[in-house]
Amino acid sequence: MRKTFAALDDALIERVFQPVSDFITNQTGLTRTRSACFCLDVASLGWIVARANRLSDAVDSWDAGQACMGLMLLLLGLVALVSLRTLFRRAATGKANPLRPAMQPHRAVVLLMLAARLEQWPTPVLADFADLAMLVSAIAALYLGACAERPPVRTAWLVSGRAFGGNKA
Repeated sequence: MRKTFAALDDALIERVFQPVSDFITNQTGLTRTRSACFCLDVASLGWIVARANRLSDAVDSWDAGQACMGLMLLLLGLVALVSLRTLFRRAATGKANPLRPAMQPHRAVVLLMLAARLEQWPTPVLADFADLAMLVSAIAALYLGACAERPPVRTAWLVSGRAFGGNKA
């Protein structure tokens, strides 16, 4: 099972998200880390909107237990997303990306959550759209975070002329 998902995971990274990351970098100048962090910000907003209606109803009906559980779930999700954002920023180095193999189980779980959410799609309301947006944004963030940074363009050798054997004195 893991080898089957690894092939799908590598295909999604190499064929979909790496070109998207390169396109975003070329068009806007945002690095993959900033793009992934932006997707996590959208996921956080989606998480808040998806949970706000239930939390509001629990507070409105004076159901303290339901309100506490809703608030704890909201805060737990936000802490998880903020922690992931911090991890993306710390892993932003010019070396090989350690998040590609390390985050593979996370990507698998979130893809399964999206598939389950799409299967049980009820009559769409705002909370359902927000939940779906949160899952899609989290998937995009995890895959953009797994992409490799483009190597920096070196132009100094063109200016000096020594690379072509000129100016030997």
